[in-house]
Amino acid sequence: MARVRLYKHGEALITARLLVDRRERRLLIVATGAFLLLCLIEARLPLPVNLSGTVLEPLLLSGAARTISAGVLVSLVAAYVFYLLIDYFPRSAKEAKSIFVLNSLLAAVLDSYDRCRVFGHETALPHVKRHVLEDDWLEQVIVDIKDRRAKFLPLKLAMQTAHTRLDDFRNALVLAVNLSPEHALQWLVIIDKVRLFAESYGEQPEVPEDKVHLADNESDENPLRLYKGDLRFRFMELVEESQKWLQQNDSKA
Repeated sequence: MARVRLYKHGEALITARLLVDRRERRLLIVATGAFLLLCLIEARLPLPVNLSGTVLEPLLLSGAARTISAGVLVSLVAAYVFYLLIDYFPRSAKEAKSIFVLNSLLAAVLDSYDRCRVFGHETALPHVKRHVLEDDWLEQVIVDIKDRRAKFLPLKLAMQTAHTRLDDFRNALVLAVNLSPEHALQWLVIIDKVRLFAESYGEQPEVPEDKVHLADNESDENPLRLYKGDLRFRFMELVEESQKWLQQNDSKA
């Protein structure tokens, strides 16, 4: 059922893009205008009184002019319909699937932080929770990090997932390249942030047993304070760039 809802949502975005995307909107306006003009020509409405007796009267009432105009307009409308069926809908569906895969990679890291799962780095992409891609959730995470409310364990688990998925992020660059140069550039930025976050893997300092409880303490007695601060900073960078990526996709859709 979730997959069905996903595909329906994707179809809605593909259709909405006809109105949102500047290029597609222009093509739609031209095709709609051509169709309306064709309807007016075929309706053979009487000539307006203010045009009677003018030089336009013979042209507007000419059967040959009507035939030629109708033929041109039919060609325009038919070309647009073929464009939608042969190019736009297949291309948009492919782009939507590519974006879904790329978003799933981001969700894998973010979900590990959200659910604080020890084996989050082993979770298959179809099973990660995608609510972490919502702007409200991302904004709240940024606020928590800036207010130093982020806990050490979720940060560490998210870092482990980033380390595990780093090659996946790199290999998925081809999907972003196929979307647009702007998408490729933003995905390269995300790869950098994932790499920097993953570099903390294996760098955790040893913690004496009597100081384990200080992991989320901001005092100097906490042996993990600097390490946690680095995780917090790197994760916030990744969240911010993820937010930009998702906003970019919304504008494209």
